[in-house]
Amino acid sequence: MRLVLHIGLTALLAYMVQRCLPAWSVVVCAGVVAMGIASTYVYAFFGGFMGIGLVWVTVSAVIDVRTHSILSTKIAPLLGLPNPMLLVLLTGFIGGVLGGLGAVSGYQLRRLLRSNGLS
Repeated sequence: MRLVLHIGLTALLAYMVQRCLPAWSVVVCAGVVAMGIASTYVYAFFGGFMGIGLVWVTVSAVIDVRTHSILSTKIAPLLGLPNPMLLVLLTGFIGGVLGGLGAVSGYQLRRLLRSNGLS
């Protein structure tokens, strides 16, 4: 249940923040959520990975459908991808890795603050 909450909060916060801040701000969102929720490294990484990955796949798929895949059909062959939908999945994977690493960083920061008696 905690993992589902972690994924949901990360996705919700990242979606709201990325509408008005740069793309890298979602990494900070994953870290902030992991500081409060994550219990282990694995849960921190997986929660951040799934939260940000789902948001980026959803947003990029919606953009791709609305634009009738004009840009993705031109970019996918440049990256050696046979299908433009693989570009959407690659975007989600990259976002997921960034979210996972941000969440692990937030979890580590919480552990550091607790070990120093600051939290």
